[in-house]
Amino acid sequence: MPAFRFLAAFAMSATLAVTASAGPPAGKGGGKGEKGDPADFQPEILYQYNGRKSQDVRLTDISGSSYVTVHSAAQAQLDGFVASDEEFALIAYAEAGDVYLTNWTASPVTIGTKTLISARIDRAPGSGRVNWMEFSPDGTRLVFTESSSEPDNLWSNDARRLWVYDIASGDLAPVLWDFSILDVAWSPFDSEDNVVFFTGGAVGVEYPEHLYRFDMGTGELTPFLDYGEHYTSQYFDITGRHAQGAPKIVMAYKEADGRDYIRIYNFSGNRLNETWMSRGDILSFDCSGTRVIGKDEGSTGANLTITELGGSASGFLSGRGVHSVSDWMPRNPC
Repeated sequence: MPAFRFLAAFAMSATLAVTASAGPPAGKGGGKGEKGDPADFQPEILYQYNGRKSQDVRLTDISGSSYVTVHSAAQAQLDGFVASDEEFALIAYAEAGDVYLTNWTASPVTIGTKTLISARIDRAPGSGRVNWMEFSPDGTRLVFTESSSEPDNLWSNDARRLWVYDIASGDLAPVLWDFSILDVAWSPFDSEDNVVFFTGGAVGVEYPEHLYRFDMGTGELTPFLDYGEHYTSQYFDITGRHAQGAPKIVMAYKEADGRDYIRIYNFSGNRLNETWMSRGDILSFDCSGTRVIGKDEGSTGANLTITELGGSASGFLSGRGVHSVSDWMPRNPC
């Protein structure tokens, strides 16, 4: 999940379409505008900011000049978060293993009430932290991965579970377990509403072995892209269903120097760029599938950067408080 820049070229003027029925039930929560009038910007990017006393999930525009705070968590308690297509205007985030659902509205930009949809105590003994999650393209479901042991160690090699939450019914169910499940994304094909992809491997391996395809309806699990056991990263994303051209996969590839570099693949498993596009991980495509937002560690902290698929990169947000997790919200239509 990522955030970045190229101000004039990336300015977008489409009005947010907010579907009231897509919002969660009433509960506690709310957002507060910062850095200027929140009515003046259109939400584009969700990112994490680490302050002195809290970890904040912030919703910002493409320039990064204004934001609202979606949620403030205590230090070391924020796990992960994701935003849906703007048509549904949903945001999910996890704090200490608990998963919450909220929404946003535009003009002015405000954050709705939050609802607890998955409490850590309600899951199996030994359940852990939730770090990777993704809304379905139709905005009806949320899939997320959860570490099943060593709850304080997100990088544990022990098994992780894959869960699906149905937003309308409130049903929550595990669909895969006893597997090292990491980052996750839904299929870009209209005919594959029950298919997700994830990075992972057999329990106990040091690095993810494959990008897997998993059909939640049939239970079929198959290796999709084998990118090697060593010097790999768990971060990836897939272009959405409104993207231009054929679907693409962006992956962070950890080289021998310990840094993550961006690679682009097609669905035949072929690399589309011969040289490194730029450094970065925790990646997210924009709705057109022509730009990627991601994180690159700099001397002052994590720099959030927007990279054109042609290779040029431009800084979006940087500084000691900016963290490595961010998400580019798809626009519908793109």
